[in-house]
Amino acid sequence: MTIKEIAKLAGVSTATVSRIINNSGKVKEETRIKVQSIINQHNYHPNQVARTLFKKKSNIIGIIVPDLSNMFYSKIIEGIQQIIDSTDYSLMISFSAGADDKKYIDFIQKFQQENVDGIITSAFNEQYANKIKTPFVMYDSANIEDDIIRIASDNRSGGKLISGLLNRNVKKVLIQHIDLSLPTVGERFNSLITELNKRDITYNLVSVDGLSRKKASQKVLENIENFDAVISVNDEYAADIIKEAKFKGYRIPDNFQLVGYDNTNLAQYTNPTITTIDQQAFEIGKAAARRLLDRIDGNKNTENTIIPVKALKNESTL
Repeated sequence: MTIKEIAKLAGVSTATVSRIINNSGKVKEETRIKVQSIINQHNYHPNQVARTLFKKKSNIIGIIVPDLSNMFYSKIIEGIQQIIDSTDYSLMISFSAGADDKKYIDFIQKFQQENVDGIITSAFNEQYANKIKTPFVMYDSANIEDDIIRIASDNRSGGKLISGLLNRNVKKVLIQHIDLSLPTVGERFNSLITELNKRDITYNLVSVDGLSRKKASQKVLENIENFDAVISVNDEYAADIIKEAKFKGYRIPDNFQLVGYDNTNLAQYTNPTITTIDQQAFEIGKAAARRLLDRIDGNKNTENTIIPVKALKNESTL
């Protein structure tokens, strides 16, 4: 049963049926009773598209997450949820977008079909983002100045703080990395390299693109005897390095120091605990939700929100 079929049985327009379903607009009482009787008789339950077809607001906010299994993004969602809980909005989440721009576009199109009032998405190619008509903000973004509202961690400070977590005895570092062309990665990496050069610390790069975390950790440890420290992609990759290092008989930080990134809960549950950079994911989520609500209310300000980072020295460095 569809709205169109109900309208045909009742002898009214689909717009009239939608107004009755959504309790909006003026409808004659006898018409309302007739349509409601047909709805009850056929046990009709409207989907969200039908319910919002003639509404200006759906009270739904869509969220796009690259990887729900990553605790960093889970914390961002918690931050978003805290702000949204105090409003009349509900959340709709699409996840496993990864770095696939097509998936982002597909998710956004589905959100727009559901008539969402706004979208909170992790950063993706801005050439596609500029085509979005629904109010939206990007989190996990670099500090790029354009017409998009971006919630950016202070990646440059993050790179600088990583260097400060390595003690004076460190002379050669192995840097584990993902695609350096990604703006967020580039900001952090360039700042880190500047600081390492100031300290005359030499470094080698090892890409983990296309590798499982287990394979990535094995690759890091292939020539670890030549390095004093490893700077990992994030805490999850660092945890795998710790696991693989124990298997091979290495002791951290005695044989080499290790620095992660993100400060997820995992950093406190490894042995040793992981020295890391706190991106304050919870605050990123809260900021993203506040900025979106502000945009939905008509604020046109597109200035970026920069979330400060913190260095946390734990047991994996000396």
